[in-house]
Amino acid sequence: MTRAEVLEFLELPESATDHEIRIRMNDKLAYFQRLSENAPNDFLRKLHTSNTEKIRNLQTQMLGADLQQAARSHSYGNQREEARPVQSRKTEVAWLVRHTENQSAITFPLFYGKNHIGRNVQSNDPVILLDEDPYISRAHAVLEVININPLQIVVCDDAQSNGGKQSKNGTYVNGNDRRITQRTMIGPNDTIQVGMTKLIVRLNNTSIHKIVQEVEESDYMKTVVIDVF
Repeated sequence: MTRAEVLEFLELPESATDHEIRIRMNDKLAYFQRLSENAPNDFLRKLHTSNTEKIRNLQTQMLGADLQQAARSHSYGNQREEARPVQSRKTEVAWLVRHTENQSAITFPLFYGKNHIGRNVQSNDPVILLDEDPYISRAHAVLEVININPLQIVVCDDAQSNGGKQSKNGTYVNGNDRRITQRTMIGPNDTIQVGMTKLIVRLNNTSIHKIVQEVEESDYMKTVVIDVF
């Protein structure tokens, strides 16, 4: 699809930014999924399912373009290293906040580059340790921050990115019942679920106390029921 066709499908103006397009895609995906689940007949179910797949394909295309741009930027940055210092891994660029029913909010910093999630991850990269959830694999998923402004994070739960194998129970985004099977882009206020733990992405643009307060006052994302058998 051309950009004009994408904007028409998403009902966005020509002036829409890539960030606005991603937000609308997430909204449309959830919308068509609800319509598909509650469709009164097969014809409408097929129609809404087709639109759902169209959104997923568009998200995949945008992710591929973003990764190519990130690679070009990285290559250009290497050539101009003296002019543009590399973002320090020691600086928090965003936060993950646990937002799970009947559990307290816990914050985890996200750093530029790869951040590993699991119960017992062995890595030289930053690690988000979640050892209280038995449904989380030892090495469960990888969150790779590829851009800071706007914040862009690639979620990976596959053998290539995650120590040789997928997680046992999957990684889910924004309440989608399908576990991710390919690199998936997320951003601010998106929610990922690993095991039975839900984590919401928040920008590092205010105090951590205020971030936690805002998350605690927000609604919970739907919990995906995991088939553990």
